[in-house]
Amino acid sequence: MRIKFEKTMKIASELLSYCHRMGASEFHLDITEGNHAVSLVIRAKPEHITIEAMERLRIALEAPRQREIEQDYWELMGEVEGSSEMTLLGMLCDETSVVYEGDELTITLVRYD
Repeated sequence: MRIKFEKTMKIASELLSYCHRMGASEFHLDITEGNHAVSLVIRAKPEHITIEAMERLRIALEAPRQREIEQDYWELMGEVEGSSEMTLLGMLCDETSVVYEGDELTITLVRYD
């Protein structure tokens, strides 16, 4: 159970770092742990995000989950910057969603057990 929580916190940290790099100074993070899944939703108001950056983020996070080499990805998290890091994050999750409405960015990630 502790390892699951640590993985969740690492994912949350990467999401917060991404939003901070995009100029956000206010963040809202919701983490929901269920019996067979954990969901992370971050809402932020980034100052420096473009349509192109949003599209790169969406594509990066849509990378399919790769359970068979997941341990290698955990070791790489925090070591790379930019879209490669977000691609790694996408490979650790089963479902992703990126929505930018008004001035608020909402990123949702779900991991199933």
